[in-house]
Amino acid sequence: MLDFILSAWEWIKKTFVKILNFARNIINWFQDPKRLRALQEDKDRLAVVVKENLKNGNCNIINCLFNKRTEKIEGVHNESNTNAEGITSEELDSETKNNFGNKDMLVLE
Repeated sequence: MLDFILSAWEWIKKTFVKILNFARNIINWFQDPKRLRALQEDKDRLAVVVKENLKNGNCNIINCLFNKRTEKIEGVHNESNTNAEGITSEELDSETKNNFGNKDMLVLE
């Protein structure tokens, strides 16, 4: 699952932030009413966040709705997909660091 989600970096819409804020850049993304409804309507959908540390010190984060039944990110696999978003950041805030710890993936509930 982790490798599949990381491969989505090629097609997802991407943004850049200097310091990634857990509440603003991750939690708020999943609290969008359309995404919340999608998560509530199908228990096979998961709110997944993946972190990839880059060699240059930056970090890529992928927020997505992942379907555990199909083992794919929900929606079409191109930049128009609103069920996945990529964020490149120079730094992570302390809340993000604490939530990830030594993990590369979180499943939010």
